[in-house]
Amino acid sequence: MERPCLSRRRALLLPAAAAGVGGLAACAPEDEGFGTAAPLRADEGAISLDEVPENASTLVNFGGQQPFVLLVRGEGEDLTGYSGYCTHNGCALRQEETELDCPCHGSRFDASNGEVLVGPATTHLPEIAVVIEDGLVRREQ
Repeated sequence: MERPCLSRRRALLLPAAAAGVGGLAACAPEDEGFGTAAPLRADEGAISLDEVPENASTLVNFGGQQPFVLLVRGEGEDLTGYSGYCTHNGCALRQEETELDCPCHGSRFDASNGEVLVGPATTHLPEIAVVIEDGLVRREQ
């Protein structure tokens, strides 16, 4: 018996693949579906250090081409920035308590250090240079 050109498995996958293409458009950086923790907005490119809680992580929209940065603050001025975009396909991440979730393909990252918890992403979030000047946090230029 001759097999048809389009297998049953492939025929069933076509609608899912088409939905996935539409889903990718929905997770562009402009999308701000950030779940339970909406990012802070940095008016004029800076936020007050007081807005970033100690011993926690906070997603911040600094504006510009790739605006989302995860700020991880220890005590005082101990502050590290990580990219707010999935290393798998570049989708904007959303913060869910102690994790960052990618709405496009399900990758998850530890919000305290940017490490991959669940793939398909295999690369940790890259650090983003941030500076504190006069009590304000800015992306380093």
